[in-house]
Amino acid sequence: MHELLAKRRQVAVIWSIEDVQSVRPDLTDDQSWEVLKECERRHDANWEITWITIEIIAGELFPEPSTEKE
Repeated sequence: MHELLAKRRQVAVIWSIEDVQSVRPDLTDDQSWEVLKECERRHDANWEITWITIEIIAGELFPEPSTEKE
């Protein structure tokens, strides 16, 4: 893929569900895929995909259970 892009003088950055799960190991493959799709949907020149972006979107879609004792 990168070879084809290089011929066209283009670049692409690829994120995977494994990247999402390195930030949120509690998420399933399907949940991680949902996070990636939402990251892509929100991506533009001002809102890039970063580790922080993944963490924020994962938290919005799949809030972590509270660890505080009631």
